[in-house]
Amino acid sequence: MGLIDKLLHKPAGSDQAVVASDMEGTLSSGVTWKGIRDYLLAHGRKADFNRFFRRRLIRLPLFRLGLIDKQKFKEQWMVDLIALLAGMPRREFETFSEWVVEHELWPNRRQKVIDELKQHMDEEKRVVVVSGLLEPMLARFVAKIGCEGIGTPLKFAGDIFSGQTLHGFTTGAQKVAQLQPFLDPNGHITAAYGDTYADIPMLQLSHQPAAVFPDSRLKRHAETHGWRIFES
Repeated sequence: MGLIDKLLHKPAGSDQAVVASDMEGTLSSGVTWKGIRDYLLAHGRKADFNRFFRRRLIRLPLFRLGLIDKQKFKEQWMVDLIALLAGMPRREFETFSEWVVEHELWPNRRQKVIDELKQHMDEEKRVVVVSGLLEPMLARFVAKIGCEGIGTPLKFAGDIFSGQTLHGFTTGAQKVAQLQPFLDPNGHITAAYGDTYADIPMLQLSHQPAAVFPDSRLKRHAETHGWRIFES
C-alpha cells in the first residue's frame, strides 16, 4: 500500500470524527513561492530566478488589480517556478523541501489554529491537512503537528525530479475529491479550516467550517452563512 493509499484508508465501519484543513494561508502565513525563491538565491541560482521573474513582470499588475483569475495565476506561477527545479535528485529535493519549511513556512505558522488541530487530535479526531503544497514540503510541515497530510504529488523519473506535478495541484474541487474516503455516512466531516474562496467546497463538507484570515470573497460568504472567522 502506497503513502497516499495509507492516508486515504479508513477502516470499514470506522466512526472516527475527521477534521480537514488547508495549509498555506491557513496554518501558515508563509508563502511557498517566496521560500523557493529564497532557496534559489541562497544556493547560487539568482540568475535563474531573475530570468523567471522578469518574464512575468508584465502580468503582475493585472494580478494585483484583480483583472485576471488570481487562483489560476498563482497555480501557473508555481508550475513555472518548480520547473526551475527539474533535474534535482530526490535526496536534494528532500533537503530543499525541508529548507523551505524551516525558513519560510514553519516560522510563520499560525499557532492558534495549529493548537486547535492538536486539541482535535487530543479528542481522538483524525486531522488531515489537504493542500496544494508540494508533498515533500507538506510531509515535513504536518510531521511537526503530528497529523496527516495530502499534498500535490510530484513526477520523478527514477530519482530525478521532472519539474512537474503528477496531476496538477490539490486545490478547490480536488480537495473535495481527496476527502471523499473520510466522509461520514451523511457526506460530512466534523470541522474544516480554510483561508480562500477556493476552500469553500471543502468547508461546506463540514459541520464546523472556519474561515482563517479569509480573503474578501470567503469572508463575505462566511459572514452570510454564520461561519467562524479567525482574524487578528
